[in-house]
Amino acid sequence: MHRPASSYIPAIDGLRAIAVIAVLIYHADYLSLLPGGFTGVDMFFVISGFVISQSLSERRDLGFVDFLLGFYQRRLLRLLPALLVVLIASFVLSAMLLPQVWLSEQNNRTGLAAFLGLSNFVLAWNTDTYFAPGADLNPYLHTWSLGVEEQFYLGFPVIWFLWLRQRQRVPLLWALLPTLALASLAVGVLQTRSDPLAAFYLLPSRFWELASGALLYQVLQRRSAQAPSNRGLTLVLAVGFALVLLGFLQADTTGFPLPWALATVTGTLLMITAVVLPDSSAPSVAHRLLQSRGATYLGRLSYSLYLWHWPVAVFVRWTVGFELLLVQLAYPLLVLALAAASYHWVETPIRTGKSIVQHRTWATAAACIVAVGLSMLGARWIAENPDRISISRTADTYTWMAYRHQPREPLPTMEGASLAGRQIFVLGDSHSAAYRTLLKLASLQLGVEVIEHERGGCGVVRLIGGDPPACAQSREAALQAIETNAKPGDIVLLASLRMPELAGRDWADDPQAAWAEALAELNADSRAEAMVSAHAVLTRLQAAGLQVVIDAPKPLFRAAANRCSDWFNRMNPVCAPGLSAPREQLEILRAQQMQQLRELRRDYPNLTVWDPFALLCPGPICSAFDRDGQPLYFDADHLSGHGNRVLAPDFIRLLLQVWGQPEEVADSRSSAPQDNLNPGPLPTLSGPDVPQPGRGS
Repeated sequence: MHRPASSYIPAIDGLRAIAVIAVLIYHADYLSLLPGGFTGVDMFFVISGFVISQSLSERRDLGFVDFLLGFYQRRLLRLLPALLVVLIASFVLSAMLLPQVWLSEQNNRTGLAAFLGLSNFVLAWNTDTYFAPGADLNPYLHTWSLGVEEQFYLGFPVIWFLWLRQRQRVPLLWALLPTLALASLAVGVLQTRSDPLAAFYLLPSRFWELASGALLYQVLQRRSAQAPSNRGLTLVLAVGFALVLLGFLQADTTGFPLPWALATVTGTLLMITAVVLPDSSAPSVAHRLLQSRGATYLGRLSYSLYLWHWPVAVFVRWTVGFELLLVQLAYPLLVLALAAASYHWVETPIRTGKSIVQHRTWATAAACIVAVGLSMLGARWIAENPDRISISRTADTYTWMAYRHQPREPLPTMEGASLAGRQIFVLGDSHSAAYRTLLKLASLQLGVEVIEHERGGCGVVRLIGGDPPACAQSREAALQAIETNAKPGDIVLLASLRMPELAGRDWADDPQAAWAEALAELNADSRAEAMVSAHAVLTRLQAAGLQVVIDAPKPLFRAAANRCSDWFNRMNPVCAPGLSAPREQLEILRAQQMQQLRELRRDYPNLTVWDPFALLCPGPICSAFDRDGQPLYFDADHLSGHGNRVLAPDFIRLLLQVWGQPEEVADSRSSAPQDNLNPGPLPTLSGPDVPQPGRGS
């Protein structure tokens, strides 16, 4: 019976080098050479399945307990130390450089779960795919593959032990791993279409990839010892590389892992076969390249390269960006330096050390539990107290954040019969969450209760198109809750993004074309769909006897204030469009929506339009900052905490008007803080039924 050599196979590290280089090129923003380079991870899965099977087979004579404990001890010493270093470094740098945006909670959950090998579950339960733009700023995104491997290791050693020790007496054990692999393949086929996040991130649809490496080992165990010819091995290697290259160049993100992972997995199996089987003659040029000193060194660094490359890319992307040639040249050198330091100073010393931690299983387990526990505590403290170490302007969360703080200033409270027992229901997308400071001030001053039904990306009465069909279930649940719990006369605030976003468009070459592109999104079809959605919601709320307040489209910007306000990121090319916009252009961009609001007001007497546009933009140029340099906006379109406090007096005055509060009580609002905004005289619009800037209508 033929058996693959149990000793170190240098060419395997050469294959690892190919895999990690493909992933690095894919994740480098300035290179578009390998649009399917993410399939390098699938190469890693197959290689791991084969190498782990070989390693376990070398210890087939151990008892079951020693077999398992020894395996987990080696895995912990191999994987955990470098992972902890990278995770802690990422938490520290995230707190120092990245503002605490709405994505931060998701990022922190991902990072904390990565300590336990569970980050793939957090990502699978998120709404963004691996390829979504928001994922570019999650420094822990890449740990999903480590989670898949670690979960595979939980059960696979038991399966392999049974096969090693009992396959002669129980021939059915030969069918156990193939059966599980086929079941996993079937799950992957179904989930790729029905639940692509689970298909991409979770073990059930990825098990077959790791198992394929182990199955290859089993197949080679049953082969005759006859050595193939040099030409045959070279052909197998070439075909395998062609299939892998096909995956690197053509893999479709919408059909992953299946069917596109099949090309990479099959190609990797062929390449492993070619480099593992004995060669009776001199190795080919391809074999020599895979076994070369440079290739094998990169292969040994591959784990550390993989760990470091992604968080470094995230922090470069956030700060200086990848557009400069100097940055493009420096990035791979920095990643290589960090990986080499990690390999030589962390991975190797801990894995090969002679202390009791390396030689006693109980000591290894205890040390790992303590290290993970302390690291998680430290990371959680950093995540909860980022302002303690942040070097960003956004560390002043009272000014920048719209939802974190109670008001610091004394607030006058008011009472009145029309306010007793009143409720404000808030329904909309993330822009309703961006009003939380304003709503908190209203609640405290008026003594009313605020109930939020907010879901990011799920605008209601958007006016720029139909309300998202994917949000229909959550929107219906929120409307039913409002209809059940609201009393006639209560207010429903519908707050959503109601202008086409400006950030992310190509402003460098032809700004006028970018404005035209945004305006073109507001076509007759989108208007018709928007009005259908609006009537469906407003009819129900009017039937329930509720007052409805809609915020008119506010200014928005071509770059994000939180990303372009620090010395270390304002030179980033994404900031080049600037943090201001001509008022005239923004008025054009919202003209159709304002007309829609006029029409809706005529149809629904219970509807009030609140238009804070002029308060936020008192002059011909709208800015994300007020005249004192304080941020009105957190990013390109969400209000800051300071912006909320600027608008709060006007919003509270509007509530009093809707509820018919006596004018003399409403006038006492002038004592509310104004946050030093002095916009000057407010311009007015002409025409019938036009909402006045800064006032309800």
